[in-house]
Amino acid sequence: MTTQSEQSARPSVGHRHGTRTTSLDSLVGAHPGTLRQFYEAGKPADPAELGDLPRGRLLALQPTAGIHLATRPLITALASRWMPWKGNEFDHGGNSGTNVVFGSRVCRFKAQLLPSELDGEPTLALTYGEKAFGNPWPVSALKDELRTVEAGLAIGPMLLKWHERWHAVLWFGLTRVDPQ
Repeated sequence: MTTQSEQSARPSVGHRHGTRTTSLDSLVGAHPGTLRQFYEAGKPADPAELGDLPRGRLLALQPTAGIHLATRPLITALASRWMPWKGNEFDHGGNSGTNVVFGSRVCRFKAQLLPSELDGEPTLALTYGEKAFGNPWPVSALKDELRTVEAGLAIGPMLLKWHERWHAVLWFGLTRVDPQ
């Protein structure tokens, strides 16, 4: 049970300190703690709301949270120019899909509603461990979680299962791109 002061300290969906989050670009380089607050205030992402081919962006690296200000320029540069991952493609009514890397479809995933590894609340989980997908390790040991923080905009952690525990590796986001 949360207290009144704890509830007021949590951001509402799509808001940060009274400011709406209107674009994925505005979240690039945000502190992992801030991204987690947005994520925890969100609702499970719906692939139909993200579209068939949402654009993706790296937002932050979790292990650098303690030295965030020093690494923020690197994250911003990686996210804007050198990141080969461009987003996801959902298929089968949003139940599965692939990652888009250098324009190729790679690393198949299964999409399903599961409890989050971070807070136990429902999230859209993208899992890569199905044997039929043939994803090599470490891809097969990954799980992405996504929650909508604004219409057509979802963020979440990429987690790696290591020594039987899930560890947040990075934060990423997907945004709807409507056909021209």
